[in-house]
Amino acid sequence: MQKVCITGMGLVSSLGNMPEELFSELDKGSCNFKFFEEWESYNGLETFVAAPAKEFDDSSLPRNVRRSMSRMSTMAYDATKSALKDAALSVGRNSEENDLFKPNHHRTLVIMGSTSGSPIFLEKYFKKMIENGGPKGQLSTSFFKVMNHSVAANVALALGYSGPLISPSSACSTSSQAVIMGAELIKAGLYDVVIAGGADELHYTSVSVFDVVKASSKNYNKEPLKIPGPFDANRDGLVVSEGAGIVVLESESHVKERGGKVYAEFMGGAYFCDGIHMSQPQAEQMSTTIEMALEKSGVSASQVDYVNAHATGTKVGDLQEALAIKKAFPGQDIPVSSLKGHLGHSLAACGSTELIAMVEMMKNKRMIATRNISSVTDEFSGINILKENVNAEIEYAVSNNFAFGGMNTSFVIKNLM
Repeated sequence: MQKVCITGMGLVSSLGNMPEELFSELDKGSCNFKFFEEWESYNGLETFVAAPAKEFDDSSLPRNVRRSMSRMSTMAYDATKSALKDAALSVGRNSEENDLFKPNHHRTLVIMGSTSGSPIFLEKYFKKMIENGGPKGQLSTSFFKVMNHSVAANVALALGYSGPLISPSSACSTSSQAVIMGAELIKAGLYDVVIAGGADELHYTSVSVFDVVKASSKNYNKEPLKIPGPFDANRDGLVVSEGAGIVVLESESHVKERGGKVYAEFMGGAYFCDGIHMSQPQAEQMSTTIEMALEKSGVSASQVDYVNAHATGTKVGDLQEALAIKKAFPGQDIPVSSLKGHLGHSLAACGSTELIAMVEMMKNKRMIATRNISSVTDEFSGINILKENVNAEIEYAVSNNFAFGGMNTSFVIKNLM
């Protein structure tokens, strides 16, 4: 089977829009959590903190393309463009980079998704439908922003890409599932190049989903930078963010043939639905997913140097994941951290964004600790939760992402830099 290489990375995030910038801000312990005063007017909403993405440039998009794109589609396009440039690849008719390598479009796959269609335009679309008693006054492009495959379709349109396309949607495990599936299809010999990831945009309705199930931070609305990080004894919930994370995967033979650079090898991963509860994570099934990822990767638990936890800052989720890690890595002292205290939870974009951060950690030989963690209770005993950044070689790293619906994902990467 073909080995799978990570050859390009691009992102839009709350801490920056270049992998190097992202790492620098993570290393500083930065955070872009903000108080949204206008959200106080929404009946029943108690969470008023979120992490908006840094500004990005979408001015190159022509009007006929932009008019069907929402914010998450433009973020995904910007991240895709950066990832392809980083990989020195040109995909689609609209590329201005004539000196880049053009892979066979029949053996190139775009696989990216979002939690739903654009929440910004879903609100506008159905509000107008209700107010007007029907479709009167709707723009002809409105539906193209609220389709479930809006991100993938709009990125393809903006690139001028004609080829295979898949749009997975599994909420917070979307982009990690996309990357795992893309790697599997390369290993199966079906594709040479896969452009994989996810995107989501910030909207109060996305925040309200977690607010209603008591999973979002509510106790620090006026002091957002003081919100306790994941695993902290005083954690009170997650902070929703936005962004896009895109990676380019290639078969080893393809990247060697064209003389491309390689960051890391994507060893393998697993996606596994627990089928037990829609919103309550299950440690046993989480652990099974991690063990499946290790088995598919041909990597033993003892070889892993670092675990990037999904941990979002919820009481139940962080504990269940810690129990799963303890079971999957028995008797080991593997450093564990979560980046949600820095970045917030970017939903469909979190898996691929955190993958990019892990590659940067490997490149810089430095593990990023969990932000705003002052004390850890005994329930996390036996887990080496990083409280401070440390210099360290990382050869193998594991990343976890979990989502509503009992969706569990885990994957393994190997440093090749």
